[in-house]
Amino acid sequence: MPTKRTWRERQGVEFLSAYQAAELLTGEIHYPMLGYDGYGDGIGKDLCAFIGPVMRADWTTHRATLLAFWISGQYSSELPNQKPWLFYRGAPGTRPWAWWMLEEHPPIGDAESEDAYLTRTKQWLPGERESFETAEASAPPSV
Repeated sequence: MPTKRTWRERQGVEFLSAYQAAELLTGEIHYPMLGYDGYGDGIGKDLCAFIGPVMRADWTTHRATLLAFWISGQYSSELPNQKPWLFYRGAPGTRPWAWWMLEEHPPIGDAESEDAYLTRTKQWLPGERESFETAEASAPPSV
């Protein structure tokens, strides 16, 4: 039976899908039962296997927003297009998965912390060091 179909040009997306943002930030793939629109193929769990031009272009386009979000320490529920089962957050003095995997940076030492690495390589963002020190000072003592 014939159907009427209207073709539309693909419109630009303002922000990544919840799965794409989660994968770029955490490096983990979580396949749902239905409606997955991340970088994976529905089977593989190693996100490095899916690094390609689309992922690199998405990181380049949204890098500043994603990096600022990660460093803010906000929960993923604050992002547009969020899914409640994709729950994560970053912290000042750390970097998301895509920053490490999709960009060229000097190697981090075996026993070097991310904040020490950022100091050594002079890659702290404006205001990040202060946020890191405030968060570290208010953290409960480790056992």
